[in-house]
Amino acid sequence: MHWLTNYSLTIATIITCSLLGAKHVLATEYVGSDLCAGCHKNEYELWQNSHHDLAMQEASELTVLGDFADTKYQYFNTTSYFYRKGKDFFVKTIGDSGTLEEFRVRYTFGVEPLQQYLVDFPGGRLQALTLAWDSRPKQDGGQRWFHLQPDEFISHTDELHWTGAYFNWNSRCAECHSTNLKKNFSLENNTFATSWSEIDVACEACHGPGQEHVNWAKNNAVHRGGNTHIAPLRSEGVWRAIEDISTSQNTHSYGNTNLKQMDTCASCHSRRMKIDEDSFARPFAETHALQSLDEGIYHADGQILEENYVYGSFLQSKMYQHGVECSNCHEPHSLKLRFPENQVCAQCHKPETFDTSKHHKHPHNSTGAMCANCHMPATTYMVVDDRRDHSIRIPRPDLTLELGVPNACTQCHKDKDPQWANTAVLNWYPNSTLRKPHFGHAISAGQSRKADALEQLIVLAESKAEPEIARVAAFKLLQDFPSQEALNSAIKNLNAPSIDIRIAALAVLQTLPVKARYPFARPLLTNKSIRVRSEAGRILAGMPVSGLTPEQQSEIDHAQRDYIALLMANSDIAENHVNLSNFYLELGEFDKAEESLKTALKIDDRLVLGMLNLADLYRMSERDYLSEALLKKALRASPENATVHYSLGLLYVRLEDLDSAEHHLNRAAQAVPDNLQYQYAYSLTLDALGKPKRALGIIDAVLDKDPTNQTFLQLKAMVLSKQ
Repeated sequence: MHWLTNYSLTIATIITCSLLGAKHVLATEYVGSDLCAGCHKNEYELWQNSHHDLAMQEASELTVLGDFADTKYQYFNTTSYFYRKGKDFFVKTIGDSGTLEEFRVRYTFGVEPLQQYLVDFPGGRLQALTLAWDSRPKQDGGQRWFHLQPDEFISHTDELHWTGAYFNWNSRCAECHSTNLKKNFSLENNTFATSWSEIDVACEACHGPGQEHVNWAKNNAVHRGGNTHIAPLRSEGVWRAIEDISTSQNTHSYGNTNLKQMDTCASCHSRRMKIDEDSFARPFAETHALQSLDEGIYHADGQILEENYVYGSFLQSKMYQHGVECSNCHEPHSLKLRFPENQVCAQCHKPETFDTSKHHKHPHNSTGAMCANCHMPATTYMVVDDRRDHSIRIPRPDLTLELGVPNACTQCHKDKDPQWANTAVLNWYPNSTLRKPHFGHAISAGQSRKADALEQLIVLAESKAEPEIARVAAFKLLQDFPSQEALNSAIKNLNAPSIDIRIAALAVLQTLPVKARYPFARPLLTNKSIRVRSEAGRILAGMPVSGLTPEQQSEIDHAQRDYIALLMANSDIAENHVNLSNFYLELGEFDKAEESLKTALKIDDRLVLGMLNLADLYRMSERDYLSEALLKKALRASPENATVHYSLGLLYVRLEDLDSAEHHLNRAAQAVPDNLQYQYAYSLTLDALGKPKRALGIIDAVLDKDPTNQTFLQLKAMVLSKQ
């Protein structure tokens, strides 16, 4: 599944006018931030010039920060140019044709520490240039043009080129930068008519459409009370210092129960897929699928690796578990910290205990004495954008030694190694109870397929003391360990309170034959959560109809229609059509599966996953003659992709072109040396080409690591017997 964005709300009256590739929409429910300012002057003034206010703007003298005074930027062997024509701003750079093209800047996107620029493309699309302006002060290295992918050349055929789907504003960015955003995607025409009520993130983006609230205010001018017809997002609890306790306590409840604010912020500040357009003021888990702690996205211990936009990290924190909300630390309208540096932490953590060298072991007022540097280390994204890890964790260099994850100590002390950091921490806190087992041990064991991974993952999956997002990750990994123990754990959690736990537990049932899944999945086919019942329907794809009553078949049909509807809520996302194709394959509907893949490639003609799957479908239907051109195109879109090389290699084996097969299987085997499937295919091909010594070299390298591997022992015997 692709983890990006989407939306919609019912509106009574819409007046539209064309505006630079998008449409500006005035809806009766949405009254605009200027009207809000009449009663909420202080909040409005705080919001002005905030990152929300400046999230997207029309390009003008006042909004464009970049240097367009006939400047240029060199990216590998390509020069791009920035210049003005009257009041307009232009960029001449490599377009999707592979040649220099001129593009007029329509909008600015963001403001600090970088500013991107949006240009018009056919079909109502806006594309974000990967040439960006570093808006930091010059003394900090800013005030310059730079490329978001500076370390490798991205050609115009590459899936990550700025002209492709990955940098499409309508699908990937728009919802979280404007208010009342509607993508208005036409699947039939592959076009957008994207609209908004306000170009930036204004009052109603968080509080909801304000017309009823305005009516309430007018009708209750004297005595105001009851339902104000607007989403209240203020904190419910009060944090109070308690004698002899160094950290304040929340008087409202145990744990975080005011989820309205958290859910509202999470709708944009998370890596997720929005699966229900009518999502405002509804629980986040009902309308969004949150990215779990998957390999390549998070480190095994949950620290940030790829961008996750804060929420997934914060869910892991003790702060969240004890009721801390975004607005406890950030002023929600200006978005600034409520207090500078350590003072924001001192709201709850007594400085006489924590803001001392006795606690942090660094000189007072040094960078090492800053709470955030140890407990919220930053990772740099988009070349210049430092973002802090909101899991707010205790530095654990011992986990670096055990799991290979980062730690705050050596992120700052770059000249030191993890052993040095671990020794220092042990000396400082020899009796600490905080060096207890971490959920990262189980996730790391599962990812590396360790012998005791199954046991560790089951313990994590069933532990209500661990963050839910980590438990979901454990259930997802249990799919790789088919066993009765894993099934028992999943079955026990099919009725868990958490929607995400239920869905992850359902997925574990896929290790059973489809008929055996039915007794466990059936009760969830009618679950009140569309996400849960659609997942139950998905895993029952291919369920034999024989023996089912009409009522039972109807339940499956309805749940599977829900699954298709959830995918098509984001019909502009090509990956969703790939998922739909996989679903149709499970149903045995090959024509629909092929059509879905072709639709995916119509939306994104550089989607490697779609090309790989379509080539495999051609293989299954004995149409290999259609695969070669498709896989070569996939290789142009992702030249180093091992899976593409592997697929091409196998295709050439079937076409009896073993020399070409050797080349591509070699590339795959070298790219992913731990993939035994790649090593096996390459060894077989070498042997078939009369190169047994090279084949045996690869086989022996595998057996050196795993001497009892029966598959490679048999392969070695076969090669030797031929000699």
